[in-house]
Amino acid sequence: MKYILFVTSFVLLTMLNANEAIEPSTANAVKMKEFQYIQPIAVEEAPPEVKKCEVAQVEVFDKDGDGVYDDGDRCPNTPLGEKVDKYGCLIKKDSDKDGVPDEDDKCPNTKKGIEVDYRGCEVDSDDDGVVDSKDQCPKTSKDFMVDGYGCPQTATLRVHFASAKYNITDSIINDLQYFALFLKENKGYDVIIYGYTDSVGDANKNKALSQKRANTVKEALVRYGIKSTRLTAIGKGEENPIADNSTKEGRAQNRRIEVELIQ
Repeated sequence: MKYILFVTSFVLLTMLNANEAIEPSTANAVKMKEFQYIQPIAVEEAPPEVKKCEVAQVEVFDKDGDGVYDDGDRCPNTPLGEKVDKYGCLIKKDSDKDGVPDEDDKCPNTKKGIEVDYRGCEVDSDDDGVVDSKDQCPKTSKDFMVDGYGCPQTATLRVHFASAKYNITDSIINDLQYFALFLKENKGYDVIIYGYTDSVGDANKNKALSQKRANTVKEALVRYGIKSTRLTAIGKGEENPIADNSTKEGRAQNRRIEVELIQ
């Protein structure tokens, strides 16, 4: 419904004499003149009738009684009385705060700040059996066995020969077998086999003899399962003595095989 408001303006007539009477014809003229100034100045619309709406009541449920309503509970069957997170899932105890619950933690006393794997144990990045905090060779290839510091193990082979001989005797077979086993477990190594002699006799003949000694050891290792491509035999003759060639004992030590491991 609309309401129209009017303002009436009265025209005041100036009379020559305030006590002078107004003629009827003059009064009518004033009335007509007054109505000419009646104008609408505002239109207002009545406010619509507001109907009250009833708010529907929604029931919420928390079947497992963990304080998280069912519509947001990701773990709806939590045992009664257990502590849960905001998703309604069980908060598991983690005594060493490493992110792995105690019930799954194989290393329950990990020091704070140590990176752990899914078992809760310190990470061993190169998987060599030595954890990162103790590994002095942190990127060791799996082709090597490592020591307690995480570094590749090494081995030596010392084989001695009788004077002017290069054949393999029973006394050195065990050493050769042990070294072959080491090479099988450490496939990352290649080997240089150096043969030596004492200083007795002709130097050129000694050089040839030392090559035969190196070749003999190489052939023995191949028979024990080492690929020949990993082995290099070099005769060095009288070079690099490790003992005094003027003595019998010294010469015996110089008639030898030495090996160098190459990664």
